[in-house]
Amino acid sequence: MRNRERERRAQRKRREQEIRLQMFVLAVGAALLLFLVIVGIGRWREAVAERKRLEAERALQEREEELLSDSVLEYEDLVKYYAEEEGIYEYVPVLLAIMEVETKGERDDVMQSSESAGLEPNSLGPEASIAQACDYFRGLVERAENTGVDDKTIIQAYNYGPGYIYYVEENGGVHSFDLAVDYAEEMSGGRTSRYTHPIADDNGNWMYLYGNMYYVKLVEQYLP
Repeated sequence: MRNRERERRAQRKRREQEIRLQMFVLAVGAALLLFLVIVGIGRWREAVAERKRLEAERALQEREEELLSDSVLEYEDLVKYYAEEEGIYEYVPVLLAIMEVETKGERDDVMQSSESAGLEPNSLGPEASIAQACDYFRGLVERAENTGVDDKTIIQAYNYGPGYIYYVEENGGVHSFDLAVDYAEEMSGGRTSRYTHPIADDNGNWMYLYGNMYYVKLVEQYLP
């Protein structure tokens, strides 16, 4: 009797151990499956995000090709290179649009940036012009971040100079055409000239003799 009882107890114990082992294996399997599902979802999301990024880049490229002249697009790789060097890669479309406005890529000083380097106008060759423009633009971006003004202010400041950033800061922090006009009036002493351009048709085709108060509007024509 005692032997049979011990044998039954041993059998029960073995069954309990087998059940615990099976439960452990099932738990490990479930955890592994959950891990694989999470990893799979993560990779799927990464793949979707990458596909969307590539699609957005292609759409941007196509839009740029529609808006920008071939002579500007020839400098796109150089603009990307120096913009990345300066940490302003996200502004590449703006820089290309500025080139379109300034020279259409048809002069040596393609970004008209010689004067921002303290040189005579048109002193720089294409690559040096782009390098200087990116360096100058980075400085404007840093000033804009420090003062809290918007990106349109940066664009207008490329034409007006850094002083415009502080002018906008003191007048609401957001660029407007009226602010650009007021700043040009102040800096020019009120002197005006004829400015025949479709962008100025609604304003009577005139401008103050300081920079170009229509600069943001001009650049925006070429932004995707």
